[in-house]
Amino acid sequence: MSEKIDRKQLKRPDEFQARAGQAMGWMVAHQRALIIGSGALAIAIVAVWGFIAWRSSRESKAGIALAEALELQSRPIAGDASAQPGAETFPSKEERDKAVLAALEKVRSENGNTAAANTAQAELGFHKLKAGDAVGAQKELEDFLRSTSKDHPLRAFATESLGYALEAQTRIDEARAAFERLREAGMPERADFQRARLDLLQGKPNAKSELEKVAKDYPKDPVSMEANQRLELAALPSGPSAATPKQK
Repeated sequence: MSEKIDRKQLKRPDEFQARAGQAMGWMVAHQRALIIGSGALAIAIVAVWGFIAWRSSRESKAGIALAEALELQSRPIAGDASAQPGAETFPSKEERDKAVLAALEKVRSENGNTAAANTAQAELGFHKLKAGDAVGAQKELEDFLRSTSKDHPLRAFATESLGYALEAQTRIDEARAAFERLREAGMPERADFQRARLDLLQGKPNAKSELEKVAKDYPKDPVSMEANQRLELAALPSGPSAATPKQK
């Protein structure tokens, strides 16, 4: 019985053969359209390849511009002992900061949608925060966090810097929320430390125990040392009596 079935099935056209035959028939009937379509496909492939090559070149140029902008911040100030003979210098720290910000702004504005432009955006936030421009830093850092992926290497640092920018504006609740997002960035130890630090700043009774817990939970992380330093500072006497010994 099975032998008969097998022979009968062998006489039937294989499904693949049938499909192939149909395809060949369609190709013959649409030969002209296929030739035109193949040409369009070739053009599309060349266009995609060209875009990739252009994108790569654009990223490379943007990266060089970013490197040059960041190099400015390590250039010495005139008169510094670290300045090498014949090396380019800035007349003052203010002039150097101004040049760095202008260079970073140029990288961002002229190289949109590149990795270098995104990094320049973050660096603008860091520099403005360091210069005391908390409002400007907040805007740059928020724009950076909105426009970059969650795996960007500067995301955690930008998140923490945003918290500091908000704290500098005495917007403590918003700063606390920003620091809490460090958990999403893969840095729960920093989130715990910042929460405890803000609690200490606000004089909350549980702050010291929270800092002690941070130091204990992350003994091999630099945050442990930061927590211990905060505890040591909190243990120092404060007020006028601490500054001036009592006269006998």
